[in-house]
Amino acid sequence: MRWYFTTNGWPSSSIFESPPSDNTDREKLIDIIQDWKTERYKEIIRSGTVEPRPGVLRLMDDAKSAGVLLAVCSAATKSSVVLCLESLLGMDRFKSLDCFLAGDDVKEKKPDPLIYLTAAKKLGVSGKNCVVVEDSVIGLQAANGAGMPCIITYTSSTASQDFKDAIATYPDLSNVRRPRVITSEFFHLSLIRLPG
Repeated sequence: MRWYFTTNGWPSSSIFESPPSDNTDREKLIDIIQDWKTERYKEIIRSGTVEPRPGVLRLMDDAKSAGVLLAVCSAATKSSVVLCLESLLGMDRFKSLDCFLAGDDVKEKKPDPLIYLTAAKKLGVSGKNCVVVEDSVIGLQAANGAGMPCIITYTSSTASQDFKDAIATYPDLSNVRRPRVITSEFFHLSLIRLPG
């Protein structure tokens, strides 16, 4: 969000009549929007209308059966990530993750690579031996910044972004098979598809 506003301009809002001009007001606006977004996100997940993106569960199962370490690295809050993972993966898959990190586990958010570097360190693997699956250019920048190759599975809202630095780009993971994708020790997936 901070990256988006810095790139595209800070908005006026019901909180600030004119765009915030100093860092204190910008941080306040980000915090308020992030809290609101987190609550809406949780409501959507709890509604049962969200499902894993096509191919994700099969690919996760294939990776686990091949002995590949699996991690989820999300910029969302930990409570949102846990709710999402429990709801979309089921408890068995959730508990079988080797690592999951949320935005509140790291100081800097994507596109900063810290979340991926932290996951690789926690798992004891080198960045070059990882493959990240992301759905946005911000995630791609974070993966590349960590020295990790990245596969993009874009969404309707990210399809027009520039993914030239990805090693592959797909609309979803339905036709992606483990031998072509997972030749690494660590694997991160973008998991959900929101309704609509």
